[in-house]
Amino acid sequence: MLNNDDIIAGCVNKDRIAQKSLYEKYGAKMFGFCLRYSNSRADAQDLLQDGFIKVFDSITSLKDPSQLEGWMSRVFINLALSRFRKTSRGPIHVDVVDVVDETTDSVEVSSDFMEIEEVFQCLMSLPENYRMVINLYAIDKLSHKEIAESLGTTISNSKSRLHRARVLLKELVEQQRNKDTGKQ
Repeated sequence: MLNNDDIIAGCVNKDRIAQKSLYEKYGAKMFGFCLRYSNSRADAQDLLQDGFIKVFDSITSLKDPSQLEGWMSRVFINLALSRFRKTSRGPIHVDVVDVVDETTDSVEVSSDFMEIEEVFQCLMSLPENYRMVINLYAIDKLSHKEIAESLGTTISNSKSRLHRARVLLKELVEQQRNKDTGKQ
């Protein structure tokens, strides 16, 4: 397998072998991003394909080859956010009283064992606007300001969505645990 420098140089020259190597090396990880930001597996596959096309077309803008993975992640996240903005009905405004200070907004989950796939399914069942914010904040480590700019909303709206997403996710996880416990 080619190293990153060779892959980048090949992709700049539209070399199919280099493009295939890039896909083989990072496809699974980028598909994980796509799944988190999509409503279905089919949507995630479409996003993955579009994301790699975007990467191949814009790889010349990569300044530091050591940052390839992070740069690709941003390309995929930005593409997912762009799709979200196109399909959403516009910003949703909430009352400031709904906003909870993030330092006190913790969701306690008991230490009972739960399969990763079950937690992922709970996350995927969140409404799209909540899932976007929780992914961007908790997983991708964006600030509320960055999230608000990305989604075309306000910082207080981002904080409120995160709070609601956490509460709803906690409820879904508890329901899943109760369902699993009822089976045993």
